[in-house]
Amino acid sequence: MLLKNLKELQSSKTSKALKLKSLYKLIAENGPIKTETLTELAQMKPATCARLLDELNALGLITTAELGESTGGRKPILYNINTEGVFLIGIELSKVYSTIVLMDLKLNMLDKIKISPEPYLSASEMTEKLLPKIEALLLKNKINYEKVLGLGISIEHVVEHQLASKSLDEEFRELEILLRKKIPTYVTVGSGVHFAALAEFRLYYRQKTQRFLFTSCDTEVRGCAIIANQFLTDTSVTMNCFGHMTIDVKGPLCECGSYGCLNTLCSLDAIKNNVIHQIRRGKTSLLTSLISTDNEISYHTIFQAIEMRDPLCIDALEEAAYYYGLAIANSILMLQPDIVVCGGTLIPKYTFFDTVKKTIEAKLALFPNIKTEVYPANHAYEIVSQGAGAMVLEHLVN
Repeated sequence: MLLKNLKELQSSKTSKALKLKSLYKLIAENGPIKTETLTELAQMKPATCARLLDELNALGLITTAELGESTGGRKPILYNINTEGVFLIGIELSKVYSTIVLMDLKLNMLDKIKISPEPYLSASEMTEKLLPKIEALLLKNKINYEKVLGLGISIEHVVEHQLASKSLDEEFRELEILLRKKIPTYVTVGSGVHFAALAEFRLYYRQKTQRFLFTSCDTEVRGCAIIANQFLTDTSVTMNCFGHMTIDVKGPLCECGSYGCLNTLCSLDAIKNNVIHQIRRGKTSLLTSLISTDNEISYHTIFQAIEMRDPLCIDALEEAAYYYGLAIANSILMLQPDIVVCGGTLIPKYTFFDTVKKTIEAKLALFPNIKTEVYPANHAYEIVSQGAGAMVLEHLVN
């Protein structure tokens, strides 16, 4: 019944439905929340807000089980969205590894499965690979598609270098259409960095700031800003721009034709290329005990060597962190966000984030009026999948 009512609310375009959706969105973003705060945020008259809350409650879309702290009288009722028996699925397909996450409507992770990386797959091949994995996750948790509000998926890490005549947006749409034919629920395909930014912002920072920057350091370096609850850039056209910020004009040649782009200096590929170059020059490394030839060097073997405290691999990691920190500092000078969050595979590795933060602080030391706070992503490995689920909720209320 809850899922049916949610979908009916989403499809309705009446003036009343728009007000209900607006109120539901505020509760989803700020709950548990009391009536007075909600009335102020919604900019509604108290009587109107109370009437709409009664309707949302009657539909089973919100709960009133919680009570707030008393200020002298009765404890105020706190409203929250009802998450009982309705689920979201978020998927990140990556060249490092892929993740399928089962969540409730508050984006709390209930279960997840990992998928080993594969070479480029067409949209149809990707669909055939994903369907059994999704069904296995649902079966394990005794859930069917009738209880799934929607599915979000990020694929750009997998397809972007293989595109010739098709744009990335066209690849998104092709996979989206195929999945919608096979899966009896809403499906959206989009940008991983936007998904991750949305999840971090919604889960941890929405009530702290309206100027938010998320960056991700993986196989490529990406960035996304959210200003006043809106993405600053389009989700498909500009997703690669952050990684093409020029950091060193004498640096390596980038695929875009320029020299010293961020992607060539601090991405996973940049670290891998740096390590291979050093070993071929005769530098010693514990990495050689893990491989037979330097052609076997991968992200995973480098991570193993870092865990073994290999000096060569740690130096490559620290150098990448320095360049990444410079790029973020430059972005802070331009956008002046209140909060910056750093996500991606590299953030939890050894001292990577600490070096990034120290580099930013050193760069901004001459600008004491800039008070930007820098944090690591709260769930560096699953945040894209969580954001994919969050984008399904955005579709519901927008």
